[in-house]
Amino acid sequence: MDCFFSYICRLCLPTSTSLIMKIFIKTIGLIAALFLAFSCTNDKEKSRLFLDKGVDYLYHSAFDEAIINFDKAIECDPENFSAYYHRGCAKFNNFRYEEGKADLEKAIEINPNYADPYFNLGLYYRNINDMSMACYYFKKAEALGRPSMEDYTKYCDYY
Repeated sequence: MDCFFSYICRLCLPTSTSLIMKIFIKTIGLIAALFLAFSCTNDKEKSRLFLDKGVDYLYHSAFDEAIINFDKAIECDPENFSAYYHRGCAKFNNFRYEEGKADLEKAIEINPNYADPYFNLGLYYRNINDMSMACYYFKKAEALGRPSMEDYTKYCDYY
């Protein structure tokens, strides 16, 4: 049975009609998802999707793209402490230290029992040679259950 898509396939691509239809349907689905994604207000599911995409960018060192997705995640759910934490990490990696510090502090404000922002704030203060504050945050992260903190806290008795 010939149809328009099979005609296009014969002209352009050496693939089957069903493959072209699958690509077409996926493209339409992607366009619909993007349309929905740009219209969010207080939507935790959309926030999680933007967070996941941002984390992917973060792990691939695409910090600007990661920050854009974390911004969208926060726009969809202003209480998404994980988005603030990851955006803070991306900003640190992008040499925007004060902005990153503010995001980590916001993550702690939203969820004071989340150990990772404390650890990263400890790293921030260690890098600026404020060992007293670094130790405070390292010990806090350790108290909240962050594993393998011995190397970070072993000199804290001196501060």
